[in-house]
Amino acid sequence: MGLKRIVVWLLCILSALPLYALTLSESLPVQPLLPHAQIYIDYNRSESIDTISDKPFTQTDKERIGFEYSPDFAVWVRFVLENPTDHPLKRIVEYTNPLSMEVLLYDGDRKALLYQSGLAHGSPLKSINPAFEVTLPPHTKTLYCLKASTDVTTLIVGLKLWQLHAFWQHESRHQFILALFFGAMAIIILYNLVIYLSVRERVYLYYVIAFAGIVIHHLFYRGVAEAYFFSPEHAAHIVRYAAFIVALPTFFLALFTKEVLRLEQYPRLNRMLHYSLVLFVPAVFVTYFFDLNSLRSLFPVLLLLMLFGITLYALWHRNRQAKFIMAGWIILAASGTMMFLSSKGYFDIFTHLPYFVEITLLTETLLFSLLLADRLKQLRVEKIASQQKLISYQQNEEERLKMLVDTRTAQLKQSVKETEMLLQELNHRVKNSIQTIVSFLRLKIDETEDETMVASLRQVENRILSISHLYALLHNSHNISTVNAHEYLSLLIEQIENTFANEHITVSLHTDVTLDSESAVYCGFIVNEALTNAMQHAFTPGQPGEVHIILEEDSGAYRLVIRDNGRGFDTTKTYDSLGLLIMESLASYQLRGTLQIDTERGTHIEILWGEYKGEGDDG
Repeated sequence: MGLKRIVVWLLCILSALPLYALTLSESLPVQPLLPHAQIYIDYNRSESIDTISDKPFTQTDKERIGFEYSPDFAVWVRFVLENPTDHPLKRIVEYTNPLSMEVLLYDGDRKALLYQSGLAHGSPLKSINPAFEVTLPPHTKTLYCLKASTDVTTLIVGLKLWQLHAFWQHESRHQFILALFFGAMAIIILYNLVIYLSVRERVYLYYVIAFAGIVIHHLFYRGVAEAYFFSPEHAAHIVRYAAFIVALPTFFLALFTKEVLRLEQYPRLNRMLHYSLVLFVPAVFVTYFFDLNSLRSLFPVLLLLMLFGITLYALWHRNRQAKFIMAGWIILAASGTMMFLSSKGYFDIFTHLPYFVEITLLTETLLFSLLLADRLKQLRVEKIASQQKLISYQQNEEERLKMLVDTRTAQLKQSVKETEMLLQELNHRVKNSIQTIVSFLRLKIDETEDETMVASLRQVENRILSISHLYALLHNSHNISTVNAHEYLSLLIEQIENTFANEHITVSLHTDVTLDSESAVYCGFIVNEALTNAMQHAFTPGQPGEVHIILEEDSGAYRLVIRDNGRGFDTTKTYDSLGLLIMESLASYQLRGTLQIDTERGTHIEILWGEYKGEGDDG
C-alpha cells in the first residue's frame, strides 16, 4: 500500500512538472513567477518540507496574492524552473514583500533548505526585498518550494525571477527612488521643525511628529529600515509594536487638524474629538497587550473617518483651511484604500504604479506644508492687523491720557495757586499774631517797674521770638522740613544780645549743621534758655565774659555745647529755675537725648542726642 502511494505521488509530480514549469529566457530580464507556480495554504502551520509534497496545491494566475493579517497559517509556493540551454544559468528569485516575518526557500527535489529570509532573518543578498540566488544546470528542471508566514503584519505573496544584472539595476533604481522619497520627506519635516523652533506654534510640532511617524512606518513597510537601520532581530522586535507605529501619526494628525481648523469655534465637534482622543490611547494599548493585531488599523481608521467628517463640516462652514485638509484626507484615503485592496488581494495598484504610496504621501506632506505656510501667512496678517489695532488703541489712549493729564495739571495748578494764597494769608496772620503778642509783652514790660518781672517777661518775649525767627526762616526758604542751624541760631543770639545790651559779653557760634524743623525748635529753646541764664547770672556787672555755642553732627548724631567762662553755680543746691527745667525736659523728652552740666570752670552745658561719635567739646 505504501509503494502504491509513492508511485501515485511520483506520477502526480511528473505530470505537473511540464504543466507548471517556467522555462528560463535569456532575452527577458524579469519574468513573473507566481503565475507559473502552485500554492497551498497551511492553516495551522503544521507542514514541513517533508510533508508538503503530497498536499493539494492549486494554480494561480496572479502576480501578487494578498491574505491580509494571517498570523495562524503559512503559504507554500511550489514552482519549477527549466533551463533549456547548454550552459548553467544564474537567476534571482525575489519575494516582493519585505514585511513577511519568515520566508524559506527549499530545494524541492532534495528537500533541503537553501535560504531563509524575512524580517526575522534579513535578506541573503542584502536587498530591500528578500531575494535568493539560484543556479540551474543546463537542460534540467528544478523544483523549488517557498514557505512564507507572518504573525504581525499582513501577508502578501509575490515572486519574480530576475537575471542577475537586471535585478541589481532594478534594485539600485528602486533604492535610489526610495532614497529620493525619504530625503524629500526628511527635508520637508526638518524645514517645518525649524519653523516650529522659530515661531513655537504647536501645529508645526504636531505636523512634524505626525509625518515623522508616517516616515518611520513607511521605512518598515518598504523594507528600508530592515536593510539599513536595524538588525533582523531588532527589526522583528520593533514590528511587533505595529499598533503604536500605526496609531502615532494618526493621533498627531488629529491634533494637527484640531489646531489648523481652530476647532474650538465648533464646541460640540471639539468636545467629540477630545473624548475620542482620550479613548483612542487606551484602545491602542488594549490592541497591543491583548495581541489584537487584526484590529490595530481599526481605531486609526475610525479616527480618520471622524476627522474626515469634521473637516467636511468645517468646509461646509467656509473654514479657509478646511479645503487643504480635505484634499489631504482624499489623498490619504486613496493611498490607504489601494494598500487595503492590495493586502486583500482584490486589486494590486503596485503592479501598475509601483510608487503610488510614495507619490500620495509626498503630495500630502507638501499639501499640508503649504497649508502651514498659508496659516503662517494668515497669522502674520492677523498679527499686523492686531498690531495696527493696538497702535490705534495706544494713540487713542495717549490722547485721552494727555487730555486727562492736562485737565489734572490745570486743576493742580489752580489748587496750588489757591494753596499758596491761603498759605500767604496764613503766614500773614501768624506773623501778625506773633507780632501782636510781642507788642503786648513789650507794653507790659514798659509798664512794669519790678525788675524780676521785667526779666521774666523778657524771657517769654525771647521764647516767642525764637519761634518767630524759625517760622520766618522756613517761610523764606520755601522748605518747611529743614533749617540752617547757623542762620537760625544767629538770629536768636542777636535777639538776646539786643535784649540785654551787655557789650562786655561776647557770644560766638560754631556750626554748619542743617537740622530738621522740629529739632531746630527744641535747640532754639535750649540755646535761648542757656544764653539768657548766662547773660543774667554768669557774670558780675561790668565783667568781661565769653559764651561759646557749638553744634556739630556726626553720622546722624548731634552734640550741642553751650559754655561760658563765668562764675558758675553750685549744682548740689536746688534752684527754682524754669530755664533749667525747660532744658532738661527738651533734652530728655523731645530730643530723646542726655543733658550734662559742669560748673567747675564756668558753666558747661552739653546735650547729646542720637548716637554721637565725635570727640572733644569745642572748637
